[in-house]
Amino acid sequence: MPYVWFVFIGLVWGSSFLLMKRGTVWFSPVEVAAWRVIGGALLLALVWWRTGRRWTLSRRDIPAMAVVVACGFAWPFSIQPYLVGRAGSGFIGMMVSFTPLLTIGVSIVLLRIYPTRRQLVGVLAALGCLGLLIFDGASRHVGPVDLALALTVPLCYAITNTLIRKTLTHVPSLELSLASLSAAGVFLLSIVLVVPVERPQVAGREAEVAIASVVFLGFVGTGVATYLFNKLVQEQGPLFAGMVTNVVPIGALVLAWLDSEHVTLRQLAALAGLLAAVTIVQFGAVRKT
Repeated sequence: MPYVWFVFIGLVWGSSFLLMKRGTVWFSPVEVAAWRVIGGALLLALVWWRTGRRWTLSRRDIPAMAVVVACGFAWPFSIQPYLVGRAGSGFIGMMVSFTPLLTIGVSIVLLRIYPTRRQLVGVLAALGCLGLLIFDGASRHVGPVDLALALTVPLCYAITNTLIRKTLTHVPSLELSLASLSAAGVFLLSIVLVVPVERPQVAGREAEVAIASVVFLGFVGTGVATYLFNKLVQEQGPLFAGMVTNVVPIGALVLAWLDSEHVTLRQLAALAGLLAAVTIVQFGAVRKT
């Protein structure tokens, strides 16, 4: 099942960048972030209610949860729609592939977990491919500020994944996902209510597509996928789970191409290399739980 979850998350999150692009036609980036985490929280709250489980989070978990909410949800979910509108869904979708490399560094610091030789070879190969992406971004005239902001997303994900493995493995995946999304939803919604939004004038069809995109992002891309991803982090480790971000660009790039975005040979070469790197790192890596 871990491999099935891995592929499902990769496909769903791969489509999320185009959905962000569609959503920001009518919603602001913070609104997209707020409504997607609220939608995910509502879905998981229903599942929680049906299972009748007891709450296990305690006061000692609050500091770690605050970091998870800020780094894992509030910041990346807000900045990504903004960057997609400026640099394209395909390019920003491929930038999250830095997550495994950064996860190794963060895991060494926080967990004292060192990668195996095979994992290190795979991640370093991915790093070489990501160098192509940086060069491609420079040729597209993506500004250094936008590029730096894009790199904060995988860094936040690496910190979040490693922190979950270090301090929150005692919290069931469903509870962890529900609590994280709920807290992020409250925080982002408060920003939406305080900061005025100038709604663009768009056709009714475009508004309907924007709403549908945010709904899918919330219930499936955030609710279901976040729950399964947290299970992978807790059961298989942050590096195994984080490698899903090397699969995400496949869907992001293909959908960007179908949406008439310009796809370069450098991006295709980087994508092929990333697939090889995922195979090297993930093959036979599942642990029995």
